[in-house]
Amino acid sequence: MYGTLMRSASAWKLLEPLVAGHEGSCVLPGTLYDTGRGYPAYRPGEGPGVPAELVRLRDPATALPVLDDYEGEEYRRVRCTVGGTSCWVYVWTPPVTGMSLLPHGWLGRLRGAWG
Repeated sequence: MYGTLMRSASAWKLLEPLVAGHEGSCVLPGTLYDTGRGYPAYRPGEGPGVPAELVRLRDPATALPVLDDYEGEEYRRVRCTVGGTSCWVYVWTPPVTGMSLLPHGWLGRLRGAWG
């Protein structure tokens, strides 16, 4: 996770009961943008990389529909590999035109680490 579902962010309370374990920090390949709506937009591929956290879900069959509902229609859940581990990540599907880059990630934005 790279945005509002991270342990220090606003929606962690939704994810926390679904998590069996925290696998550590990682960097997703790609770019993170500020939507201006209180949550970020992730686009995989080339870019500075996106600070994220990898978690193991207690019951993916139950948890993934909850997370899909939370993420909504602007995101698509896709498989990716991070450090040899296969995982799910939510990718922003609308255009990112005019959105600011978040080179230090979502929590970096909240803590004022970029400027």
